[in-house]
Amino acid sequence: MDSRPISAELVIFFIIIANIAGIVLYSAFSKWKMRSHEKNIARINATILDHFQKSGVTVSVSCVSLQNDGKRYTAFVESEPMKRFRLSHIIEMMLRQQVAKTCGLKLEKIYWRFPIKDTDQDARAQGPDTVMEKPESGERDEYINEGLVNYKDLPKADVSEISWEKFAEVSADSTLDGIDHNKNKQS
Repeated sequence: MDSRPISAELVIFFIIIANIAGIVLYSAFSKWKMRSHEKNIARINATILDHFQKSGVTVSVSCVSLQNDGKRYTAFVESEPMKRFRLSHIIEMMLRQQVAKTCGLKLEKIYWRFPIKDTDQDARAQGPDTVMEKPESGERDEYINEGLVNYKDLPKADVSEISWEKFAEVSADSTLDGIDHNKNKQS
């Protein structure tokens, strides 16, 4: 039986080796977890896209895990405004069930975005020589057509600059809106 004490250099060497091994294992585990997380997001995106493609709707989907726990996900769905999305809470329930059944993951929240494309603004942004074709009324959903008809009838705001003197004069007037502000002041 050898009763020689272990040298301090050997102990330090084992501690350094253990630290390096721990760092390598932690790094490998983090990379594996990130790849697993990315695969889950891709599976959820594919499931949601597939669900909408079956119903004949083109959407754009992105998904994130806001808690970074890899269990609960939030989806962002962007689509053209359609009347069928008026009851989106029902579609959300179906999407949650589909993701849980297909991927085994929890889709916690779904955020919707319905951008309206203004063809006149797009043409102005691209330049004066650009000619854009306006979609025929049959190409768009009736829901967006109803909204645009009401939107066109709204009065346009008229904004103009006034001088500082005019502003001071108007703000100093104590009888604006028929209220005498001097009565409410305490002496």
